[in-house]
Amino acid sequence: MGIKMKLPEIRYNFKLSANLALITGLTMGVLAAVAQGYFEVQPPVGLGVCAITHPSNLVNWVANNVFGTEFTIHGIFVAVPVLTPIGWIIGSFVAALKNKEFKFRRGPVRENLLAVIFGFLIVNLALLWGSCPIRTAVLASYGWIFAMIILATIVIGVIVSCEYIKWKVRRM
Repeated sequence: MGIKMKLPEIRYNFKLSANLALITGLTMGVLAAVAQGYFEVQPPVGLGVCAITHPSNLVNWVANNVFGTEFTIHGIFVAVPVLTPIGWIIGSFVAALKNKEFKFRRGPVRENLLAVIFGFLIVNLALLWGSCPIRTAVLASYGWIFAMIILATIVIGVIVSCEYIKWKVRRM
């Protein structure tokens, strides 16, 4: 017969205040610049985590290895495929199941068609640019004018999209 004790439940709050998030981002940026400049640390050519180049690299890797094509693959992913997109799909599916949010829904065809058209445009323009927004911001910070223009268009697109979503929610 043992003594039973109830331990207190510990809850962690990982929410960052706006100021702490800004300070954290600035600190990470400065430390990355110091590491690159002083210690000659170079970022990998894998372009970070990107929803455009990673699926592109995965499709190109599969095509090259299955069909013998010679599509371009970023250096880090030549020998081993990038599995980030597969992880996103599996992770989002598991999260949707866990939170009971997974269901097939029919929506208005017009809105689905617009989503497909806009998604197609975004992906193809990103593939034309050949880079993710994070790398675009890094290139802009190096003073590359074209990257600054692309980054400005990304910011404008995000602002317009947010305003459209707010307008749509207000209409409901």
